[in-house]
Amino acid sequence: MAGTRKPQPNSPDGVDAAVGAALKPLLFPRARLVLGLSGGLDSVVLLEVLRRLAGQLGFRLACVHVDHGISPNARRWAAFCARRCKRHGISLEVHAVDVGPYRAEGLEAAARRARYRVYAGQDADFVVLAQHLDDQAETLLLQLLRGAGVKGGAAMPLVREQDSDKRAKRARAPAILRPMLAVTRKEIEAYAKTHKLKWVEDESNADSSRDRNFLRHRVLPVIGQAFPGYRATLARSAAHLAEADEVLGEVARADAQEIAAGNKFAVADLKRLGSARARNLLRWTLQQCGAALPEADRLEEALRQLVHARDDAAVRVVLGTHELRRYAGDAYLLPLLADPPAVLERNWDGKRACVLPELGGILRFARTAGAGLNQRLIRSKVVCIRLRQGGERLRLWANGSTRSLKNLLQEARVPPWERERMPLIYCGDTLVAVPGVGVAAGWQAGAGDLGWTITWQRQE
Repeated sequence: MAGTRKPQPNSPDGVDAAVGAALKPLLFPRARLVLGLSGGLDSVVLLEVLRRLAGQLGFRLACVHVDHGISPNARRWAAFCARRCKRHGISLEVHAVDVGPYRAEGLEAAARRARYRVYAGQDADFVVLAQHLDDQAETLLLQLLRGAGVKGGAAMPLVREQDSDKRAKRARAPAILRPMLAVTRKEIEAYAKTHKLKWVEDESNADSSRDRNFLRHRVLPVIGQAFPGYRATLARSAAHLAEADEVLGEVARADAQEIAAGNKFAVADLKRLGSARARNLLRWTLQQCGAALPEADRLEEALRQLVHARDDAAVRVVLGTHELRRYAGDAYLLPLLADPPAVLERNWDGKRACVLPELGGILRFARTAGAGLNQRLIRSKVVCIRLRQGGERLRLWANGSTRSLKNLLQEARVPPWERERMPLIYCGDTLVAVPGVGVAAGWQAGAGDLGWTITWQRQE
């Protein structure tokens, strides 16, 4: 909302001026903008405004339409958008998406997630969306009614960076840009009437059983009778919450730099922070992982278990797509781990990287002079990757004793959940190397030998 100028309702150029004022500080010559065009009133008006501003502000414009496959009228909407773009010589991509994988989140949330995956894959600098001041007010109220915290109350920013879509070739996803946040629905309707625009109507917008529609049609008209300026007032509140969220993010970032080692935190340090800052740090870390935030009571319970459990307790708390675990005084935030297979046997093909999706990671083999697994000794032999079955033993030094792998892993402070997923290296039936622990005596590369240094790298 910062950087936008409120249009004058009675001015036919008010919407153009407001959108132009929002765009001008952000754009650079030949910036690539892709408009999310649904065919509805708001996006059709924004298409008209952007079309008029493109020459003046020097940006390139294209459109994308997402077919969620939900409405029986979806094909008609896509055809309407195609005709509209063809009339103005603007390129349009139509993407049919499957919301099925996200249906557990609810239909609206599933559609939104699928839609934003399309946006993240666009070849553009900005994906432009047509949300406006009324949408901002509705979003803030919905978030508050759902018990959202500061981040949820911040509602929609003018510009928001997106997480990159791993399927796309671009390293950086285009930012989401909402240049109509200072414009009301009434002003948009007046603009469409003035310019004789046509659009399609989504029949679901009249369904008051949906939360947003209930607010829009039943609640906000009543609020407007007593508080006619509620849209701008709620938008101001959202801006204040956005500032507070920014400060909380800075606090969490500073705490992470002080006490975190990647995804690991010392439980004593979390205690020292106190409950509020510890929760803030965990919440921020989840956000950095791209995970959905858990309910406040779930996060509180996770922190309680981490801090107050016995030292030898096997703490595991699931937080959506991630989980918190505790081991040896440290807390770990991990992507949700699938159960390892009961048996694994994979012959090594001699390549530098061996991907093991069933274990969620990659074994890496690096050539090293005078260290690691002796290349000469395993040449022309079958090297096999297996999992622990129990009872494995290993002697690491020529004059040392043969010890249980269980004890060696404990001494190496390998957490229990990693031990059951630890790939072991065999030559024939002999255990010759364990990543992070060492190479068996008699199989180590000495001076003048070439060896393989083997590391195990978990991946999200």
